Amino acid sequence: MKYEEAHRWLERAEPSITQTARSLTEELETLKQRSKEGPLTRDAAAAWYAIVHEMHRVADRYERDLIRKLRQDGLTWAQVADAVQAQLGSRQAAQAKWKRLVDPGRRITTGNMQRGGRRKQTDQPQA
Repeated sequence: MKYEEAHRWLERAEPSITQTARSLTEELETLKQRSKEGPLTRDAAAAWYAIVHEMHRVADRYERDLIRKLRQDGLTWAQVADAVQAQLGSRQAAQAKWKRLVDPGRRITTGNMQRGGRRKQTDQPQA
């Protein structure tokens, strides 16, 4: 579920949260506070989860952009790890962690989930 959908869902389930909150983190803090006061509605819990998921997605995108920028600026993998204070033990550890983010030849899916292998047999003989 995308953030916009979760936000609309939360507006229907708990309108007071979306009216007072000005940011994602405020919405999350309000939901957290409400959960301490008592059980959340099913819709509010689902919206909370969707907001957390959206924050993960946004953070991943920012991480990718940052690592790509540092590598384009000419930093080695060890320098990148040092620059972001990742406390990784070696160049290989940094490369293993982030190489997929910056690899220009990385696989891009077309959305077609069919994989290789034997084609399905049809029951009708071909003429």
